[in-house]
Amino acid sequence: MRVVIAGCGRVGAKLAELLEAEGHEVIIVDKNRSAFNRLERFNGKKVLGNSIDLDLLKKAGIETADAFTAVTNGDNTNLMCAQIAQKIFNVPKVVCRVYDPKRAELYYDLGLQTVSSTSVGARMLRNVITNPKVLRTYHLGDGTVEALEVKIGKNAVGKTVSELELPKEFSINAIIRNGNSFIPDKTEKLQENDQIFGVIASKMTDKIKTLLDVTDFAVNYV
Repeated sequence: MRVVIAGCGRVGAKLAELLEAEGHEVIIVDKNRSAFNRLERFNGKKVLGNSIDLDLLKKAGIETADAFTAVTNGDNTNLMCAQIAQKIFNVPKVVCRVYDPKRAELYYDLGLQTVSSTSVGARMLRNVITNPKVLRTYHLGDGTVEALEVKIGKNAVGKTVSELELPKEFSINAIIRNGNSFIPDKTEKLQENDQIFGVIASKMTDKIKTLLDVTDFAVNYV
């Protein structure tokens, strides 16, 4: 996959290295030459210039890109970059990093997939502070659905997935055991220290909290 990244800050540089390590072709753009010094393990193409310049984006290969992500330090720049990639160059996958949570909702309404580092970071910190059994939560799309990773309660140890009798509003997608993850079937027995990765319908939070109380799972995790 060919990926063009606008912005070589800490996030952009790390993303570039991760994608390239997975075998993707990565091109990163930044207007400051010194920003490229953040790249430690990167052999991809570096393009110096303004990421809202159409000619520069063409030079970066955006016309044949499979994905584009805007992660500069400015929301306005990210919005412009993302719209250019989506509307002018028809890049199939466009993601925009947003600092202001209120703008994230606006960008989503414009058809852009956004990641608000402010909102995500705040939610993660809150969950770690108030819910020790909740390891991670992930905001999905417009917030209708959230994914989470939780530690199982003591009374769940030895039960199979089917014996938990979880409602349809919560589904177990994976179990993490001793550092290894796998997709369980309904006969899988839970073991001590297992972690569950699942998906929940956000609007059903109160109902799920009550039901999960019965099986001693972590509650209040959104």
